[in-house]
Amino acid sequence: MKQNTIQKILFVAIFAAIFVSCSSVPKEIPEDLTAQELIQKGQSEFENGHYKASLMYYNAVTERFADTPAVYLEASYEIGHLYMKQKDYSKAEVVLQEILDIYANAQPGTLPGAYHKLAQLEMNKIKEKNN
Repeated sequence: MKQNTIQKILFVAIFAAIFVSCSSVPKEIPEDLTAQELIQKGQSEFENGHYKASLMYYNAVTERFADTPAVYLEASYEIGHLYMKQKDYSKAEVVLQEILDIYANAQPGTLPGAYHKLAQLEMNKIKEKNN
């Protein structure tokens, strides 16, 4: 009898954990959100440990605002940073290298310098881990 009760409690706990983790991922991201609203939502989700939801918001920024370089770079950096936090260095490296390539091909002074520096710092961490 006692083992049956423990199994029921365990089942409910697992179901609740699955339900909560699924509910944190938005089914749809409203089209009327600004880039900064999307980035803020991505940051909030990241801070709460909801990495899938965070990634969805940042990807929405890169898709919807691809023609705004500063916004695109900010969201891209956040994606790379998210992958670094998850220790998914191969995905992070792809994103960070894209950022560095954008800077390498841009006219000096036309893009915000912060994301270039941050991307380079993260790439250095990846290189250290690979050595």
